[in-house]
Amino acid sequence: MPSVNEATAAKQPPKNKLRETGLISNMIKPDHWIHKFGESGGISPFNPEQVNSASYDVTLGSEWVCPTRDPERTVSATFTLFPGEVILGSTQEILTVPRNVVCDLKLKSTLGRLWLNHSLSGWIDCGFKGQITLELQNLGPYPRVLSAGMRVAQLVFMAMESEPLVAYGEAGTGHYQGQMGPTPAWNTSFFPIVKNATNEKL
Repeated sequence: MPSVNEATAAKQPPKNKLRETGLISNMIKPDHWIHKFGESGGISPFNPEQVNSASYDVTLGSEWVCPTRDPERTVSATFTLFPGEVILGSTQEILTVPRNVVCDLKLKSTLGRLWLNHSLSGWIDCGFKGQITLELQNLGPYPRVLSAGMRVAQLVFMAMESEPLVAYGEAGTGHYQGQMGPTPAWNTSFFPIVKNATNEKL
């Protein structure tokens, strides 16, 4: 009589059949894939010490865009982020995503426990190339210092079932293709600023 494990295995389709149906094609890429990807130029600069078991740590650049400061754009090795304040930062790393891979950016958990928040726009489509703009906010009660070079987030890579008809940056798509440094929204009309009768920001 077959064991429980043998009986369960017998009911499961072979792995190649699962790949044909797309059920396991969108798997998260492991560390050895990330090493090969980074070493081949997919991540630049690439540091093997920033590879985790299923993600890659990215670091902050030295350019900042803060809508409540004058001037809004500054270059500095550090930036003090006050409670409630928001800022656009950027990764030092340039990412070149293949046509059959997508990427998700997740804030480092330790920074999240210190009330640093990254907005939800962390999805990176296949075909994207450039530095990654980070939308950061201090949700905590104390001012905290951001430093260029600090590990701020991690990239999780996932394989697609197949290549798309049109990848990001192809056929006129991709407003942020090739972006370098913190890049503001290409169009603010989607979420307009409220102004008073004299056209001043409220």
